Amino acid sequence: MNINTLSQQTADYESSKLAVALYPTAMRKEADGKTTYHARTLFRNKLTMENIANDIIATGSLSGYTVEQILSVWNVVNNAMIDRVLNGSIVDGGIGSYYAKISGSFESEQSSFDHKKNAIDIAFRSGKEVKELAKSLSPVIAQGNSTKPEIVSVTDIESGKDSVLTPGGFLDITGKSILVTGSNEDVGLYFVNADDESKSVKVSAAKIGVNTSSRVACVVPPLESGSWRIRIVTQCSKNTPRKESLLFTYEPTFTVE
Repeated sequence: MNINTLSQQTADYESSKLAVALYPTAMRKEADGKTTYHARTLFRNKLTMENIANDIIATGSLSGYTVEQILSVWNVVNNAMIDRVLNGSIVDGGIGSYYAKISGSFESEQSSFDHKKNAIDIAFRSGKEVKELAKSLSPVIAQGNSTKPEIVSVTDIESGKDSVLTPGGFLDITGKSILVTGSNEDVGLYFVNADDESKSVKVSAAKIGVNTSSRVACVVPPLESGSWRIRIVTQCSKNTPRKESLLFTYEPTFTVE
């Protein structure tokens, strides 16, 4: 986001701010035998509302306000939105709509909600204006993609499947440049809850049994029932460690029963 334009009534988003890397699409080739590639966003980091508040202060668009005041207003608005959503409303927050989502199965039409099998979460759907804005961008294709982490396969050794996770079982991950290394606090192997990232579980490099550039293996930590994704955050580089962490999220989801 170009914060220098944030104070304008209509922000002028810079396409150069979005970087992506290209990766070969496994098991997929064109009719002429050539390999096709797909793009993934190179996420810089994960920001909090305090970071966003500081961005707003930097632009001067809310002169006279402090970071604390902006956060105070945001917390009130956020709580009001949550209250509406959890009472059955779809709330359009500008960037998209928020709504309550129920997960888990029910045995019959007369079944009651069971907290051991079912869960309520807040889901998100991007809005039309944001989608239209995204269509106008031309992301920059980053160079040196071979040094970016990429997970190729994930196998749950306990079940022998690539769609489930067995807490306490062994997980085998293959890929490229996936060595989990670096001194940054966020470096690690993550089990990310697909419905609520705040429930993510981090496995540090010290607790990873096999940790190489092409293979990472570890014991699956205790995870609650639901859908999960695998994420690697590393400073791995061909030469000296990178200063900034690189993040790669394996998009397929895994089920914990």
